[in-house]
Amino acid sequence: MSQGIIYNIQRMSVHDGPGLRTTVFLKGCPLGCLWCSNPESQKSKPQMLFFEDLCTSCGACVEACPNGAVQVLEGKTLWDREKCTDCGSCEKSCPNKAREISGKMMSVDDVMDIVRKDALFYENSGGGVTFGGGEPTSGGQFFLDMAEAVRYEGFHLTVDTCGMCPEDRFDRTIELADLFLFDCKHMDPEEHRRLTGCDNALILRNLHAALSSGKEVRLRMPLMPGMNDSDENLGAMAEFLRVFDRREIEVMPCHAFGKSKYSALQMPLPEVSQYTPEQLNVVLERFERHGLTPVMV
Repeated sequence: MSQGIIYNIQRMSVHDGPGLRTTVFLKGCPLGCLWCSNPESQKSKPQMLFFEDLCTSCGACVEACPNGAVQVLEGKTLWDREKCTDCGSCEKSCPNKAREISGKMMSVDDVMDIVRKDALFYENSGGGVTFGGGEPTSGGQFFLDMAEAVRYEGFHLTVDTCGMCPEDRFDRTIELADLFLFDCKHMDPEEHRRLTGCDNALILRNLHAALSSGKEVRLRMPLMPGMNDSDENLGAMAEFLRVFDRREIEVMPCHAFGKSKYSALQMPLPEVSQYTPEQLNVVLERFERHGLTPVMV
């Protein structure tokens, strides 16, 4: 039975597809979006987060760490990220939940044991299971095995994807999924590379395949001020979607919810700003001028 790294399983979710859902978040993503609000999802291995504001410098983690990565000096806890191996010993010892390991090795059976607990809620609400991330398809065979297990149980399957996935794996995903939540970040390949670290050729190929498949596809766009909200980008997106007679795009304006996690991972904060209500209205009107219908999510 295949295994992979899961960093969260959210039960009774109502934002990741129809009805009540169990959303399984796989760790690892091939993109490095400048605005990522879940930095703990990027690497496909467990990672330690240290929330300094919860720490009382009690010293329990110093005694627990086998690598000497933690010390308390002058009443302040210092963490040497280079020495840390993300073993989780300090998390178990911390009485204040200031330390948290993101990512756990799980088997398909482990995940399905949790999923089956909510089967009655899926049936009564028209819900099911959603795979997200990170990028769920980056889980490779583990992801496909879970998707097949979900379909075997007869549960509705949603895949929340950025579309950066090898063609054969994505084509198999199309066969298994009932619904795609597909991110559209930027239409220009060079701008896409600048913003995410990869061009969008494979992504657009997979989006074309999903839209052509007859499966339900909800287009989603993370809106970033001055990054992907230009007339040129929205016009190019409208032109791409016109072939499929698609107008509606679910938009997700930039927010700062992930700020504390960047600090907890000792990662630099992304240099992005939030829209004012007036700025957002201007951008939404820009969608409409290009024949697109923005829907806030």
